[in-house]
Amino acid sequence: MDTTTTYKTRNIESALSSKGFQSRHGSKHKIYVYEGGSEMDIHTFVSHGVKEYGGSLLSAMRRQLKLSHEEFDGVVTCSIDTEELAGIYSEK
Repeated sequence: MDTTTTYKTRNIESALSSKGFQSRHGSKHKIYVYEGGSEMDIHTFVSHGVKEYGGSLLSAMRRQLKLSHEEFDGVVTCSIDTEELAGIYSEK
């Protein structure tokens, strides 16, 4: 696993929005909730002040989204589309 991977916050937010996640604004974070029909509670938090995610913050986001390293990377880089993500969640 590559621990040096980083993603810009705006790229993560854009990818989540395009994959069926809805954003809700809190005082310190945006909350992204999966609205793709999964019965699982799938959500993550994006801090207003963080411009780039890497290391432990990225690991926490992957856990919250219930995605493996490869699945998360696929979502952010758009090699996994909305239908594929729905399939991943329906199998879990």
